[in-house]
Amino acid sequence: MIEGIEFPWDPAEFDTLLDLTQYDEALNISLGAIKGKDAKILEAGCGGGRVVKYLHDLGYINAYGIELGISAVAHINNRFPNLKIIQGDILSMPYPQGEFDLILSFGVVEHFMAGLELPLSRLKEVLKPGGVAMITVPSQNILRRIIDLLNLEILGHNGRSSFRKCKWPQRNKSVRGYYVYPKYGEFFEYRLTPREFESACLNAGFEIIQSVPTCHDDGMFHVFGAVTTAYKDKVFHHNLIGRIANRLLKMIPFCHNHMHACLLRRK
Repeated sequence: MIEGIEFPWDPAEFDTLLDLTQYDEALNISLGAIKGKDAKILEAGCGGGRVVKYLHDLGYINAYGIELGISAVAHINNRFPNLKIIQGDILSMPYPQGEFDLILSFGVVEHFMAGLELPLSRLKEVLKPGGVAMITVPSQNILRRIIDLLNLEILGHNGRSSFRKCKWPQRNKSVRGYYVYPKYGEFFEYRLTPREFESACLNAGFEIIQSVPTCHDDGMFHVFGAVTTAYKDKVFHHNLIGRIANRLLKMIPFCHNHMHACLLRRK
């Protein structure tokens, strides 16, 4: 049986996350690819529902969401009963084929241990021919590849990063060579190189409109921690070193970005 991962969502964070949605790079690219507020939109793996709520508030009245987490859906349905959010698995969605003009899926398809192929194919099925999808996955960027090549692991996710040699004997096994995170222990997600992610999208039958690195601020924090970046109230704050490093590293595509976003079209 293939299963995704159900995340805990803190309802107390909803308003803060909603306020920050306006800065979401992948979402803004997506909205620029569709015309009209009557477009039918699905967020597959909508978490606490902040993107669906944001779209609804912008006037996209046909914004839908589906989320695996029972408690997250119960909370959002109770607080905003007018939102079209249901509980369910993206591998068995109750929507007709070719139903949506735009599909959003932010950091979801990488959580299926058997690989990206099946979730990508399910998303394609409910997308209209000619419709667009925005899919994002964690990026196995250049810095992460160097860290992996040296067999290092990052310590101190509380913001104080340091590195040490990995000593655990049994490494997680990958699917089709995808990097597994965490490297040891229980499976959580795959992190993909740009070529791997783009190939997976093409193999699923999509056409790539745009392929871009995103979430560079997150990337600075995950690799360098408090040396460059602080994380407070869901916002990343760079010091002077961080601002300079972030700007310079951005000049190298897929060097330190946390996420990789592909805007796709169904052929």
